[in-house]
Amino acid sequence: MSDKKKASSSRGHRSGIQFSTAAGTPETKRKMLLYRRLLCRELARDNKSPEEILKARRMTLCHQDQGRFPKI
Repeated sequence: MSDKKKASSSRGHRSGIQFSTAAGTPETKRKMLLYRRLLCRELARDNKSPEEILKARRMTLCHQDQGRFPKI
């Protein structure tokens, strides 16, 4: 029974995302910003039809072929 308590208590301390770098470092902040941007894109994608997604992807590829890249 003590094993179960120990296992459950060790899980309770960590919640959320954990990166390989220490919290508060510039690299971790960049990773969090990238994660948030990717998450926002995924959530926006959920509201689009497959045709709209393909149209946006084709437009992006066309712009990249012409040497124009999105501002990040």
